[in-house]
Amino acid sequence: MQLPAISAARRLGCTVHVADADPQCPGASRADRFHPVDLQDREGLLLAAEGITDLAGVFTAGTDFSASVAYVAERMGLPGIPFEAALDATDKSRMRAVLRAAGVAVPRFVALSGPEGLEQCRRVLRCPLVVKPVDNMGARGVVSVSDWSQLPEAVQAALPLSRTRKAIVEEFIPGKEYSLDAIVLDGQVHVTGVAERHIFFPPCFVEMGHTIPATLREEDRLLLERGFAQAIDALGIVSGAAKGDLFLDHSRGEPLVVVGEVAARLSGGYMSGWTYPLATGVPLTEIGVRVALGEKPPPALFRAIDDFVVAERALISCPGTVTGVEIPEGTEESVDALFIRCKPGDRVRSPLNNVEKVANAIARGGSMEEAERRALAALDRILIRLAPGDAETDRFLFSESGAHRFARYRVRSESAGRSLSALPPYRGDPAYMRAAATRGEALVVLPPEGWGGGAFLEKAYPTLPAREVLGAMVEDGLIGFAENDRAAPALGSLFWNAFIAAGKQGVVYLLDTLSAGLELGEDR
Repeated sequence: MQLPAISAARRLGCTVHVADADPQCPGASRADRFHPVDLQDREGLLLAAEGITDLAGVFTAGTDFSASVAYVAERMGLPGIPFEAALDATDKSRMRAVLRAAGVAVPRFVALSGPEGLEQCRRVLRCPLVVKPVDNMGARGVVSVSDWSQLPEAVQAALPLSRTRKAIVEEFIPGKEYSLDAIVLDGQVHVTGVAERHIFFPPCFVEMGHTIPATLREEDRLLLERGFAQAIDALGIVSGAAKGDLFLDHSRGEPLVVVGEVAARLSGGYMSGWTYPLATGVPLTEIGVRVALGEKPPPALFRAIDDFVVAERALISCPGTVTGVEIPEGTEESVDALFIRCKPGDRVRSPLNNVEKVANAIARGGSMEEAERRALAALDRILIRLAPGDAETDRFLFSESGAHRFARYRVRSESAGRSLSALPPYRGDPAYMRAAATRGEALVVLPPEGWGGGAFLEKAYPTLPAREVLGAMVEDGLIGFAENDRAAPALGSLFWNAFIAAGKQGVVYLLDTLSAGLELGEDR
């Protein structure tokens, strides 16, 4: 997330110092000097800063550590957000208290550091609820709670994910969620983008991408921007950057803006550094760096010169151990940016937060449909290959409730479900299928009655349509369909379970299992 800032600082002629606890972090090799300091260690960062001659500014984007940046800037007498304001924007309980006192709409909440606060939650809150660590990001440990019996476990899971071992329990906010960025100059808020977030997999909150600009009525966009500016002012951010997650609640008739959170930095999730600049041509990160250097960026820098819709979409994996990441030639060139977030040897799982996805693609278009299509097509070409014979992968793909909420597709109707259930796991001799898979031959698949080439399945989250993915696998020689041959050995429900759960990745895992000579059976 810091690479756009490093590039921007270089364009401005700066000598770039990068600090991180990990000497292998992506920015280390791009720095003029690297400082191996944990970003939670404010005194260590200050000591490193004091050793830099003519230090002119301190900056971060998309991290948990805006308070560390503010601490160093304040102690060094450099431009920046006041340390106390950054703390208010970092700790969700402090943030909500400050915003509520200023009349900004926030959900009712209770802050707690252990089970002793649960009774207060019952007294003042109404289900459904959301539990969050107070000072983490990426939706780590954030879950919804629909029943009071679920609350103790959710709180106990959230507390260890907080650096201060505190959590908040708040009432669930209905409505769509939007992300906004802003640059603040002398108290004047310049909102630089409004994106719609695409959240899936309850009770977790996993963002499978965002689209910018959000599809909004003009009056709703202005409501969001005014609510964001009011929150920024209440937190005392008068010069610097701010990022907000806001909800537009229409459940009570008149639209109401409710603030989910405001951070004292530019956004992560590829918005400030990639999607907003691609949509508008505005160098947002460079503007943020200029403000951190004490400059007043000219109005022309804020002026959009492009008018694209940009979609960022994510790829998730079923659980297992990565043996290879296959990216066909031309995939990277087909989109504006592609990020691979796993490598051979990694253990991956279905995401419970926003840091457990395996790839992200960003694409421009003249419409949301065009941009999303380009991003999803690139992600579908990527194969995260998993080691066969893994018990957790087997359960996810082949057991009745394995994939559950993470299944890529779902059956459109009860009749289609009955047709699918009527299929055997496979037909014929498994040894024949193992030999065919070992030779790299296309394996025959039994289609359910009325399958329509895959039209009986619908997408459960942003991905390509099942019919299209199945057709591509036929073209690639992975599979064929036994629509007119009811005697040859063929895969039945084993294939469909794997495909519905994980698309092509699940099918390739099944084929690799066969070619490795591992057992197939109804108990898988």
